[in-house]
Amino acid sequence: MRRRCGLALLAGALLAGCASLPPPAAGDLVALGRVSIKRPQGSDYANFIWTWHAAESRLALNNPLGQTLAELTMTPTGARYRDADGRVLSAADADALLQDGLGWSVPVNGLVHWLKGEADPGSPATVRDADGKRTILQAGWQIELSEWLPRTDGQRLPRRLHLTRPDLDLRIAISEWQP
Repeated sequence: MRRRCGLALLAGALLAGCASLPPPAAGDLVALGRVSIKRPQGSDYANFIWTWHAAESRLALNNPLGQTLAELTMTPTGARYRDADGRVLSAADADALLQDGLGWSVPVNGLVHWLKGEADPGSPATVRDADGKRTILQAGWQIELSEWLPRTDGQRLPRRLHLTRPDLDLRIAISEWQP
């Protein structure tokens, strides 16, 4: 169960089929979608809802029936993980939380930026744009972003992300960006 919840959280790498959300507050950004994770040990899938508030972001991973598998809350002062069994873990940041609590990691701190179509400003990156796609090489990952959605504020957000490294393959499909 620990590994399954961890894989689902990684899909945080991510994120919404049956879920319903209250309207986002002014300034909030919400991504709803699906994630698939392929590792040598097997594959997992989850729906997600990732909400960014001014002072925190929250990632909820759900099964196809909408039941919460895991929730990760990140603030400038730390991260907290809660799984479906009620187990709660805390750490200084989300990356450390996954590594300490589950024994493996995905760069959640980088993923926060990649989902928005940007490189993480906290580490060196190579960014290439060609034919409507963006490729980011960062922290040992290759991130391919595509199918951009324009927003009223002029920002474009990706609908599809494909993240790869030798031991992991993540595919993220954003079904909706709010507001």
